[in-house]
Order: sequence, then structure tokens, then C-alpha cells
Amino acid sequence: MEKLIHQYLKTLDLPAPQHTLAWVQALQTAHLARYPFSSANVILGRALSLEPEALFLRLVTERSGGYCFEHNKLIYLTLKQLGFDVRPLIGRVMLNGNPDNGRSHRLTLLTLNDRQYLIDGGFGVMTPRRIISLDEYEAQPGLRHDYYLERDGRGGLMLLAKSGEAAQILYRFDFAEYLESDCNIGHFYSHQSPDAAFVNHLVVSRILESRRYLIRNLTYVESDDVNQTEKEVSISDSTMLHHLLTTQLKLSFTEQEAATLFAHQSAKLRQLQR
Repeated sequence: MEKLIHQYLKTLDLPAPQHTLAWVQALQTAHLARYPFSSANVILGRALSLEPEALFLRLVTERSGGYCFEHNKLIYLTLKQLGFDVRPLIGRVMLNGNPDNGRSHRLTLLTLNDRQYLIDGGFGVMTPRRIISLDEYEAQPGLRHDYYLERDGRGGLMLLAKSGEAAQILYRFDFAEYLESDCNIGHFYSHQSPDAAFVNHLVVSRILESRRYLIRNLTYVESDDVNQTEKEVSISDSTMLHHLLTTQLKLSFTEQEAATLFAHQSAKLRQLQR
């Protein structure tokens, strides 16, 4: 495990580990820029073991991306190995407004200097760039969004992203005990159920300090969060998809794999148009 984590940290080009919030923030920033969120492996039907060796192979060595149960476990394992006080949480995604969605989003709870923080490296293009303090209910500023915590009325909290007057609830969570076995159940549903979002939709994103790149089905969106502008284009063929995956998203997929992904998404689009 120590060797794997050393390899991972080396790819992030970080200073020597320090038990400070600033260092953990630097880890999250570097992780988001280098390791994209992706459902491509799900659509390609690959085995997605969460055992550490398999996880490091997919994310770090093969650079094929992953989603929350993969990214946030990698961050959790790293911080735990370095001696940080961390444990997993599992939240309910509320992007569709439903507070009763199943628990399908892994997070990491960090306790440092008697304060608690939420670390999230795997919520797609909406992933907060910053670590969220759980002791603050006022605005926690971000580049494009400000983040707020609100009580959910059920003993837990909701994380909201606000831009101007518009607010979006990202997810709600609580502080119950969650084990790796609980995460495995959520992970299994997320990549095996025919109704799961990632089984049906190609979602790939990469977040830099001021820019975001997103592939959603067969649409590509590039966002400049400093100037608050977006460029959106339709992905016309597998060659274009492969180019975007490998250049803008920095993932390692072959042309044949891109063709499989394009065919899958084209078929889904035709189903919706019937």
C-alpha cells in the first residue's frame, strides 16, 4: 500500500506531506486536475474492483478514470496511510431534487485540529474545488459557485452550490458509521444496475483551477470559470470523441474503445427519440 500511495503522490507533484489543511487542499486540487471523473469503464463493461491494487491500476497507472467510489476511496486511503483522521461517508445525490434517492455518493470526513471537513474528489463536473468546512454555515466561496451547508431536517446536512440567486442542492449526508462493505453495495448498484445513471450515460469531467471540461452523453462543454463563459459542441463521431477523451480529458482510451462508447451513446439517443 505504501508503495502505491508514494507512486500516486509522485504523480501529483506535491510538496512533502504535512498535517495541514493547506496540504490536503493542495492534494484535492492536484487530484481533480490530473485524475478525471469518468463512467467510461462502466459502459465498457470492465470489472471495477475496489481492492486497492486494482483501484490504483485503473486510476493512476492506466488513467482510465473513475467515479466517486473510486476517486474518494483513493483519496481516503492516501490520507489514512499518511496518518490523517478520516472515515467514509455515503450521501444521497439530490441533483433531481429528490431527498429520498438511495445512498450512491462516497465522501471523506476529515477531522483535523478538532474541526471537521468534507473532502470530495468525485462528484463530476460539480465537484467543489475546495474542502468544505463543516463548522461554517455561511458562504464558503468558490470560483464559480459559493457553497453552503443547510440542515436537512432529518439529522443530517445538505451541501448547496449557489451562483447568484440560483441554488442547486448537490447531496445530503449524515455522520452515521459507514464501512467499506456499505461502499461496496453502493458501488455495485452504481455500475451494475440497468437503471443506474453511469450504466446509461457517458459522463466524463476534468476540473482545473479555473476551467472545467465535460462530456455528457454526446455533448462536450468547456467552461471558463474566471470569465464565466461556456463553449458547447455536439460530438459528431467516434474520432472526435477519442480526441476529446485523450486531449482535453487526459484519459487513455483506444480508438476502438471510443468507438464502442460512441455507439453505446448513439443507441441510447435513438431510444430517447422514439
